[in-house]
Amino acid sequence: MSPVPAFLLSVAGELSAAFESEAEHIYVVTLSGNLSGSYNSAMVGRQMYLEEDESKQIYVMDSCSASCGETQLALLAASLEEQGLSFEEVVSRLEAFRSEMNTYFVLDNLETLRKNADSAVSRHWLHLLSIKPVMAGTMDGRIEQIGQGIGIRKGLQKMADAVVRNVARPEEKTLMITHCNCPERAESVKRMVTSKVSVKDVVIM
Repeated sequence: MSPVPAFLLSVAGELSAAFESEAEHIYVVTLSGNLSGSYNSAMVGRQMYLEEDESKQIYVMDSCSASCGETQLALLAASLEEQGLSFEEVVSRLEAFRSEMNTYFVLDNLETLRKNADSAVSRHWLHLLSIKPVMAGTMDGRIEQIGQGIGIRKGLQKMADAVVRNVARPEEKTLMITHCNCPERAESVKRMVTSKVSVKDVVIM
């Protein structure tokens, strides 16, 4: 087996130390493993801890998402634990939930994607700053472009349309919206979606 990089061991060591608690069940939800090394670091941290203490049950979950996708899963884990479900049942339900969870986003500033441009985002669109790509997370945690709008408002509308088009059993789902210093846009997206489908709850962060 190839040696584990020092930086990975450093992060894993910090995470391993974080497992020191009275909790018998520990859940770690990471950024998509296809976007970050956080999942691998968490797995190494888990292994390091369990080598010293096998009394805990630790589940590391690749969210195959980011931001509010991770939050959805963390909140669900807490809720299921509070209901008194077994560790195995919580893990099973988390994985089932993840398989139905959809992640969409639109970036007004394309600099992040410009730096990491790959086949998911056509380089051609990245210099046309009036074009706002509408992105979606795939089931395996990758990013793909599903459309585009001219200007941020049209981009957000296309994203909202994708949410409405692809959601199953919306009355059972929580619509979670995250923004970066754009509360008015978040409220706008909320209206775009809820004017067409009824969801169980809406959380804006």
